[in-house]
Amino acid sequence: MTGIDFDCPCCRTSYRESDGSPLRPWPALAFRRPDAFLDLGPDRQRQAQATDDLCIISGPGHADCFIRTVMSIPVVQDPVRRLEYGPWVSLEPRDFDDYVEHYEDDCYRATYSGRLATALPGYEAAMTVPVLVSTRGPYRPMITPDSTFDHPLVRDFHGGVTRREAELRIRAFQLQDPMS
Repeated sequence: MTGIDFDCPCCRTSYRESDGSPLRPWPALAFRRPDAFLDLGPDRQRQAQATDDLCIISGPGHADCFIRTVMSIPVVQDPVRRLEYGPWVSLEPRDFDDYVEHYEDDCYRATYSGRLATALPGYEAAMTVPVLVSTRGPYRPMITPDSTFDHPLVRDFHGGVTRREAELRIRAFQLQDPMS
């Protein structure tokens, strides 16, 4: 399979013939907002608080809280390449508040329980998967799906995907509008 071409919206670099190696990385499969936000009508979206990393949707007597994370799936028999996702995770309000309180603290480390809040293409019912969220100082938190939960995403996270499968997922993702 030939390399993958893409323009990175973060660093504004154009990558050509990317093969997933450190010098020619694959794009991360990123999502602009959690699905719950995207499901809101325009008026409710304006009432919600959302940035590229944090989202709160307030309702009567409750708040749904989300953070953007990173999930890295290994490529089998290839210690260099990884398929990177940028999904959103729902957190309990107390955990969200703790995360926000320490958002700019490079030394703070914490682990929270959450659930995927982004439907991942190729994985049915991915938003049922429980995850552990591990903060990493100035970097987006890393998530680890619960290894005891029976789901294809959990199996791929722990067992990996083939390079061909990773490239097919990236190409399919590029045909969508993931940043909507």
